[in-house]
Amino acid sequence: MRLTYHTDYALRMLVYLALNPGRPSRVGDVAESYGISRNHLLKVALHLGRLGYLTSVRGRSGGIALARKPEEINLGDVVRQTEHDFALVECMRCDGGSCAISSACRLRGVVKKAVAAFVSVFDDYSLADIAGNRAALAGLLGLTGETSEPA
Repeated sequence: MRLTYHTDYALRMLVYLALNPGRPSRVGDVAESYGISRNHLLKVALHLGRLGYLTSVRGRSGGIALARKPEEINLGDVVRQTEHDFALVECMRCDGGSCAISSACRLRGVVKKAVAAFVSVFDDYSLADIAGNRAALAGLLGLTGETSEPA
């Protein structure tokens, strides 16, 4: 299984914001810290805002911040809401695919069960769990001590 870049970047953005509580962050700063596309992160931030994970503040001292406490953000929920396609085999595609044995094949049920098991592991963790090693993560992302206070 593989997550899309959109989901990967969403999780990374949430981690960054969890490490920087109490003050808005700019999408450009998040992009620079991770070395990823600012334009793509803007789309991710917009999506996370629509889902209720982020708030945004306009203006010179504005930016984005978590809308919820890190312990209230379940990773399984984030993955389900940001992944748009778990169609790992032809017959799971929205259009039904074009597999010749789809009507009699049992692979689809096995794959669905595997996908459910994969995502269920994320259900066991919150954003607070993966951002718990705050000092190490903040150092790697270039966040100063003043922005890496506990959430």
